Amino acid sequence: MEQTNEELQLRIRELEKEIAKLHTQIKKERYGLVWLDVPEGFERETENQIPILEEVKDKAIKNDDGKPTHIIIEGDNYHALTCLNYTHKGKIDVIYIDPPYNTGSDGFTYKDKRFLKEFPDGSPVPKDHPLRHSYWLSFMSKRLELAKNLLSDKGVIFISIDDNEQANLKLLCDKIFGENNFVAQAMWHKNYASANDSKTFSNVLDYILIYKKTDKFLRKLLPRTEKQNSLYKYDSNDGKGLWRPDNLSVRTYSANYDYPIENPNTGVIYNPPKGRSWMTNKEKVDQWINETRVYFGLNGKGAPQLKRYLSEVQQGVVPTTYWNYEDCGHNDEARREIKMIFGQPPFDSPKPTKLLMQIIQIATESSSIILDFFAGSGTTLHATMKLNAEDGGNRQCILVQQKEGDKNICESVTYERNKRVINGYTNAKSEQIPGLGNSLKYYKTAFVGKHPAKSASDDDKIQLSLRAGCLLALAENTLEEIETTSCFQIFSNGNRHFTGVYFTGKAAEIPTFAQKLEALRDENRRNKISAYFFCWGDSEQFEDEFTSLERISLKPIPKPILDIYQSINN
Repeated sequence: MEQTNEELQLRIRELEKEIAKLHTQIKKERYGLVWLDVPEGFERETENQIPILEEVKDKAIKNDDGKPTHIIIEGDNYHALTCLNYTHKGKIDVIYIDPPYNTGSDGFTYKDKRFLKEFPDGSPVPKDHPLRHSYWLSFMSKRLELAKNLLSDKGVIFISIDDNEQANLKLLCDKIFGENNFVAQAMWHKNYASANDSKTFSNVLDYILIYKKTDKFLRKLLPRTEKQNSLYKYDSNDGKGLWRPDNLSVRTYSANYDYPIENPNTGVIYNPPKGRSWMTNKEKVDQWINETRVYFGLNGKGAPQLKRYLSEVQQGVVPTTYWNYEDCGHNDEARREIKMIFGQPPFDSPKPTKLLMQIIQIATESSSIILDFFAGSGTTLHATMKLNAEDGGNRQCILVQQKEGDKNICESVTYERNKRVINGYTNAKSEQIPGLGNSLKYYKTAFVGKHPAKSASDDDKIQLSLRAGCLLALAENTLEEIETTSCFQIFSNGNRHFTGVYFTGKAAEIPTFAQKLEALRDENRRNKISAYFFCWGDSEQFEDEFTSLERISLKPIPKPILDIYQSINN
């Protein structure tokens, strides 16, 4: 496509800035990852407008079962993350993503914003592309920067990856999240059998990089499994319950704990193995022998061991960095899961629900918020609802998935899978599977105005205020729209929180708006009211409209939204 001279001059200036930035970066970096940061091209109208979210109301699922309302957002995850930086900055406890692995054949595409003829924009990136890794790193870095802002102080991000970009991703995450915030790199045994047709090695592992936001990172124990508990199979009828034999010696040598132990049944003397010592002093071991806490084998004639009681062990397991397929599922299991829901697998590479359930168990509390912005088949939401059903949790999940051409994976797979899980379905074996309940809201990214946020005109600001209702409702987690007029909207969370949005500069309906919000407060004034007003200055000018501001917070629009967006652009 021919470019005008003005456009070419603009691009030359942009490239000069990029080169200067790269030179500065190289001079500053002592160690780390440096690549050609390739500008990403979006559709022209999305680059010159302001992103918002709009609800697709006919896809809403409403159940009055006391369970959470989850979110699906259809759209490019860069634009969705921009919106979430306003609605959920510092609120997300767990992010899990399964991004494209950049294998050269996985369909990863990158739209190069520069004027190139040899490598067309938006086409799949082949393995021999000279900018293959730069494209992928440019793509990931922008999205991870936005994701970092969303994490709460206890927040943690889990990223699935394979050998193609694992090394680059590790360095990129060190750069974005900080090397000190690296938690672990888990290895997931994704295939239970080796591939005999592999030319070199059969790859049976994927990696999961784990980074925390701060040192307040929440790491919980995993539930003990039946297999782990089955080791405790003896009962001495001493009122202490089941036990198993365990080593009485330890690897850390101490001369004070190196002494002989006599088997009282045989008189045989036992010393700790070479280089080891007993775990405590002689007086304590003698006490344990008198209490029959030391075990000398089934016939009483063996070496000393310790009785380890199930009632005394930690009621959970510290996660390791090796995740086997028995606990976390494998690729074939994931394909069978989705096949049972749809009949024919509509998605090439889903993740098993067991894997996501383990991630959620490790890093969430009962009311945590979880985000997946490469949602794919929607396993993360399925796993969230399944775990909530098992442990009584109230976790909320947000999924982001782009349309992906004519297939619209978000609508036909991500949404449809979880709709069936919520409502119940007949599986591929003609068995009726009951629904898990929960509620669901479906949004799409949209755009307003004629300029980006950093250069928004007065008309852009008016248009943003008129259509910001879903953003504001999402920010307050009051997702049910209960009233709409030509001047205002009112949303509810179905409980004790209401959000009102007065989106026009017309003042005539402000008294009515204020009266309606005040009426939503119960007689004890326990309900929380958030009132947003379109204004050019501060929302305090509307205080006189309320008889009391108790439990009512007044907030201006659209400036706070534009401030967030501008900080992202900068």
